[in-house]
Amino acid sequence: MRKVYVIAANSLTRSARDRRSLIMLLVMPLVLIAILGITLGNMMSGGKISTFRVVVVNRDQGAALPAGPGLNLGKTLAEDVFGSAEARRVMVAAPAADFESAQAEVTAGRAVAAVYVPPTYSADILAGRTTRIQVVTDPGQPTLAHIVMQVVGGFADQVSFGNLAARALGPDQARQLLTARAKSPLLDEKSLPRLQEVSSGARPVSGLQYYAAAMAIMFMVMTAFTRARDILQERQGGTLSRMLATPTSSRQIAAGQILGSMVVLLAQFLVLMLGTHFFYGVYWGPWIPVLALGLAFTLASTGIATLTAAYARDPHVVDLAVGLAGNIFAVLSGGMFPLYLFPPGLQAVARLIPNYWGLKGFLDQMGGVGPGGLTLPLLVLAVTGLATGLLGARRLAAREV
Repeated sequence: MRKVYVIAANSLTRSARDRRSLIMLLVMPLVLIAILGITLGNMMSGGKISTFRVVVVNRDQGAALPAGPGLNLGKTLAEDVFGSAEARRVMVAAPAADFESAQAEVTAGRAVAAVYVPPTYSADILAGRTTRIQVVTDPGQPTLAHIVMQVVGGFADQVSFGNLAARALGPDQARQLLTARAKSPLLDEKSLPRLQEVSSGARPVSGLQYYAAAMAIMFMVMTAFTRARDILQERQGGTLSRMLATPTSSRQIAAGQILGSMVVLLAQFLVLMLGTHFFYGVYWGPWIPVLALGLAFTLASTGIATLTAAYARDPHVVDLAVGLAGNIFAVLSGGMFPLYLFPPGLQAVARLIPNYWGLKGFLDQMGGVGPGGLTLPLLVLAVTGLATGLLGARRLAAREV
């Protein structure tokens, strides 16, 4: 084991002596955290939202019932939901004659969204048939568009309950349930008029906190791929051959290289965490859970990098992947912009990336979720690291023989 430790310590020493490496590891993340946290942090630090306009086209003709009054869900959405006190604090709902003119309002920038309720909406719901509300939003205002989608999506969720009720209980019973549920509040004080959706905890997360975690994660991934490139360069440059000429097995070399990568990544995380804490006043949460999550993400990043080094052939290709993979992982996982601004498909893709689980875990700790919220992120990251690391280590040792 002593040889493994020596190889790992040598990796840390070389990184510490490389000025270019230190700039990439430490200086650039700290600078970007300050820039992004200050310039983009208003989206998640509770900034006020100006009132915006929504155009609603209600073509719903309602549904007549033999017993009791009929039901018009389109009218409920236009008047009781968009016209509620909660919604009127941030949006003004204006009627329109047709969907084409409503879309023109959005295209011209006079409205954030256009909402269209089809003529048979209520009748289809009570009959248990599939139907939908159409929403067109301004792509240049994703945050405000998200609020509109939250309102319409919440209304649709409530109405879908009535669709199921219609199939099980009949139209009369469903009408009574829908009348109550469709008018229930879809927005609350926490979501309007302030955006505080980047954390599921008890405390809102500031821009500096968000980007401290996001940039630390992104640069750890980039460092991991840099280590994969270094391993390939050692193989091609003859360093590996000289190591194998000594009484050192290929397994010891592979273990030392992997441990060295983990040491470098963990050291980088500790410096960035402490640096942002003391320089910027970033609160990361309770130290022990945060350190455990940092170690788990280190394991996952090292495992992926080891697998890359084991199967890659050209260090120049891996070198190109350093920035490319780091930035793609960061963008898709919500590291550049909050994930709630993304469409549902990309939000699902994000869960396949280790960055997502690392960022989620750190934000939850910053937001006061507590150690119990770390179970799933720790499990995903640990399994990812062990699976890719073991597979990569086995292949790496075999290639170094």
